[in-house]
Amino acid sequence: MQKMFKDDVHVEYALALLHILEQQGITRERALLGTGIDAAQLEDGGRLTTHQDATLLTHAVRLTNDPGIGYQVGLHSTLTWHGLLGFGLMSCATLRDALELWSEFLDLRTTTFNLRLQHCGDYAELQVHDLAPKAPMRSCAVDRLLTMTTRLCEQLTQQPLPEMEIWYRNSEPLHFFRYRKRLVTTRFGTGLCQIRFAASELDLPLVHANASTYRHIKLQCERERARLRRSDDLVVRVSDLLQRYEGQGYPGIEDAARTLCMSSRTLKRKLQRLGLNFRGLVDEARKDAVLRDVLNPVLRMDEIAARRGYADPANLTRAFRRWTGESPSKYRARLLSTGS
Repeated sequence: MQKMFKDDVHVEYALALLHILEQQGITRERALLGTGIDAAQLEDGGRLTTHQDATLLTHAVRLTNDPGIGYQVGLHSTLTWHGLLGFGLMSCATLRDALELWSEFLDLRTTTFNLRLQHCGDYAELQVHDLAPKAPMRSCAVDRLLTMTTRLCEQLTQQPLPEMEIWYRNSEPLHFFRYRKRLVTTRFGTGLCQIRFAASELDLPLVHANASTYRHIKLQCERERARLRRSDDLVVRVSDLLQRYEGQGYPGIEDAARTLCMSSRTLKRKLQRLGLNFRGLVDEARKDAVLRDVLNPVLRMDEIAARRGYADPANLTRAFRRWTGESPSKYRARLLSTGS
């Protein structure tokens, strides 16, 4: 199976889930039955494949009758779950530094997500890109990551962050009502997967900041990445390349492949192995760019259409309705309003 499905998820998250299940009277042996996870993988520093992680989540949902098990894991998470990286987060000077470190070295904990921290006016956005969208149980894995990250922010700052919100691409699932009051404000049907909060909160100081510890742990994380060979993720490289072209017209596969130092045939073949194609990545990049532009209240729709290569605002509106089921103006009004 392709690279993404080998040794992708740190075993600490599986151990945490097993502990949660044990608290509910479900033995470890029962939870692991049929997952293909052996005792050696549960040793310190072990890793699970994406498939094993998904199978364990599937068993957990079946045994608890709770499709929101990912929320449970995230809500129970602590900074120490993240190993050396967790101590690095605590040593950062500000929340901004911590989120940049979390984004940079998330692949040491799970390789199937990429995070990008960006500013959008008065707000900061931690954008989540799923690198294995066709893998099983992705909704649980996404819930786990988003909830874990919001908890991480609150634990680091040692205070609630009232303007922090989780944004989901799709509509609200039926089981969400069980967790609504336990999570930060959560919006569904946004077309985006991200955590959004006031940009001013990025400068919040962290109480355990230690510059020398931070430098030491970052160096250790770089060495660990080199050991695990986590430095060449094709989807991340293509996504970063497309983001650089925003507002200029996206490149064709020939130009993109040349920039990535490979032939277009090789690029196409590698993406196919991951169940992806270049045109789909371009369409997704354009869609995300348009959605974020619409959330910028100072941009008019005709300006957005021109920025993103649409002949006129009507074409933009038609594409937008196809993506979201509503007009750009209604989408803007709904998501820039207060409340969930």
